[in-house]
Amino acid sequence: MKENRVLRGFSIFFAIFGAAVFGLLLAAFITNAAGLGTLLSVIGLVKAESLHDIDSKQMIEGAAAGIVEALGDPYSRYLSKEEWQELKVQLNAEFGGIGVYIIQREDGHLVIVSPIKGTPAERAGIKHGDIITRINGESATRMNQDKAVQLMRGEPGTQLELSVLRPADGQEYHFKIIREMINVPSVEDKMLDAEAGIAYIRLTHFSAHSSDEMRKSLEKFDKAGMKGLVLDLRDNGGGDFEAALDISNMFLDGKKEIVKVRDVRGREVVHTSTQGAYKIPVVVLVNGNSASSSEILSGALKDNQRAILVGEKTYGKGLVQTVYPLRGGAALKLTTQKYFTPSGTDINEIGIVPDYVVKNPENGQKDLQLEKAIEVLKQQMQS
Repeated sequence: MKENRVLRGFSIFFAIFGAAVFGLLLAAFITNAAGLGTLLSVIGLVKAESLHDIDSKQMIEGAAAGIVEALGDPYSRYLSKEEWQELKVQLNAEFGGIGVYIIQREDGHLVIVSPIKGTPAERAGIKHGDIITRINGESATRMNQDKAVQLMRGEPGTQLELSVLRPADGQEYHFKIIREMINVPSVEDKMLDAEAGIAYIRLTHFSAHSSDEMRKSLEKFDKAGMKGLVLDLRDNGGGDFEAALDISNMFLDGKKEIVKVRDVRGREVVHTSTQGAYKIPVVVLVNGNSASSSEILSGALKDNQRAILVGEKTYGKGLVQTVYPLRGGAALKLTTQKYFTPSGTDINEIGIVPDYVVKNPENGQKDLQLEKAIEVLKQQMQS
């Protein structure tokens, strides 16, 4: 009897769900009959008359991408199966590979920016500036960056054959490298002044591992006698939302507002801190490329008078995206919320103005922003 009631419950649920979907489709057809008719006409003409072949799956994906594009939101995107997999890799900052950053120059050459410290690429002798010539025997001369990355990644334990041209001596080098699981670090740290106890942490992006990496750096510096911290968020375009909350929590006392998010229906969620572990003075470096999660963190510390900001006005991305996996492996990345700093400020397309506005010279010979941050931090430590 119990099983029958459960089955009957499911039947009723799906009957109601089916009726609701049918009602929505019927309403859409009635209110947008001309538009739907146009869409069907386009599909029919493309299939019947176009010189270019296209299958139904491609048309559906193209239509889905077009719907999202019509929003006019640069942050909302229809993600193909491959794009969704790549985004997950970026958010997890973990993949099977050899551990290199590469760029594609204007002349089309694929160039090694740098091997990641402690990875197979570094141990094999790959160097900054090496030009990739072949990947697994395939010429890289006209290969785009996405394909190169795809070929270089793979299951840990498998072998990659890589050939590079080294401009320094004009020689071509051939490597056989065994792939490993690569964790892309998001934290770089150093002690700027051991005697004064001034530590420096640069957070390059927010990933699923950033909180743990930040905590380890802080614990290390705490044991070394850290008395003040310069937190560098310059050129950090954001990433994992939860990581921004976790790191904010490391510096804020209990029940302090970190960020408020509001959805299309006006529903609000306020994220608050618990008990911050570090009470030391903090100066945060920001610039025009500090965006999204960087602005959540810097805004929370600034508005709670927990840190002083130095540098240039931030990017101004006060929107939160949610990723919805779709059938077939694709996904929809959709802007679903707007966030506000603890003072209630909407920073979208506005940004956060630092307490001390400092620009670095274009020649890059001096880091005036860092110099100002150290000066301000010393003043805070003495007060």
